[in-house]
Amino acid sequence: MAKKRNLKKAINNVSTDLLIELLAVKRDKPGIPAADIENVAASIVLMQEDFVARLSHVDKRQVKRFFKQLEDDLAVSTNEIIDHIFHLG
Repeated sequence: MAKKRNLKKAINNVSTDLLIELLAVKRDKPGIPAADIENVAASIVLMQEDFVARLSHVDKRQVKRFFKQLEDDLAVSTNEIIDHIFHLG
């Protein structure tokens, strides 16, 4: 169970870092519409909720595959959000 706890912390840390980066971009580019900022922030929160929820439903028969897929999906989602953040404005 410690592995799940560590993964949840890592997911929360990634989400926090993305939100901090979003706020930094908002500060540096004040002309970005608030709706765009809110949409990206909402996608970060939804990503966090999705991955934490997925950790609660691990298939006991395919644990290695599950965690590998979760890690890959997290990397893809994180990169997509980073692209959205840096293409704002």
